[in-house]
Amino acid sequence: MPRILLFMSIIFLHLAVPVQAGPTATRLSDKENVSLPQLAADAGSSRVILIGENHDDQSHHDLQLNLIRLLFAKTPQLAIGLEMIQTDSQAQLDNWSAGKLSEPAMQAVFKENWSLDWQMYRGIFLFARDNRLPMVGLNVPLAIVRKVYQHGFASLTPEEKRGLPEGTVCDLSNPQTALLRKAFQEIASHASAGQMFSNFCEAQTVRNSGMAINMVRYLESHPGRKIVGLTGIQHAVKFAIPDQLARLGSKLASTTILPETPELNGNNCTARAADYLVVL
Repeated sequence: MPRILLFMSIIFLHLAVPVQAGPTATRLSDKENVSLPQLAADAGSSRVILIGENHDDQSHHDLQLNLIRLLFAKTPQLAIGLEMIQTDSQAQLDNWSAGKLSEPAMQAVFKENWSLDWQMYRGIFLFARDNRLPMVGLNVPLAIVRKVYQHGFASLTPEEKRGLPEGTVCDLSNPQTALLRKAFQEIASHASAGQMFSNFCEAQTVRNSGMAINMVRYLESHPGRKIVGLTGIQHAVKFAIPDQLARLGSKLASTTILPETPELNGNNCTARAADYLVVL
């Protein structure tokens, strides 16, 4: 083949391959598009930065790691908060961040706390260990969440309620309730749906308030740090953990970053729900 024809065929093949665009972010306060580095620079002014996820979507975890890298580059005094780990596993997290716990041992702890594959979160854990970033278990012990789900918040003993806001109830005026109801309908039958949903909503509220309290406690004892909270989208939205922070009387500035999903997308997600929406 003549060299000119070979050159033209290479150019044609190159142009024919679709170029995949990287993530794009929309600042919901003014609908302006911003780059991820700009998003991270803006979010870095907050003490609490929540990055939502659908737990089984690897692209969401890749986004989280990408943003953590960008935030760490500007703010080395960073900590990573984890919905996936309960507070009673904090000692193992501390050992992991200090490089004192092997990966198989950390993987075993992860499996005790979370049902999804370690590999989906492995990059985040390795980055934290390699850079000695503290990791903070945010979640309320599973036994308490299960008890509330089965019998309601009122069934907890005074000891179990310790560290949780008194009178935690399903707030039916909270816009998050619609999201929770849809999630509940996907996982539960409609038998005795009224009381069951109320318990489910109370259990989610317990988790939101518990994670908010654990963030506040960590930041109060580490005044020079900021925390990046990795949670499910239903916990990261402003109606959830940020709302609980406000109810606790916390003055901590927070930023919520969500990946676009069919439920929360460019057509319906507003600044009431999040600060930034990222299209992957």
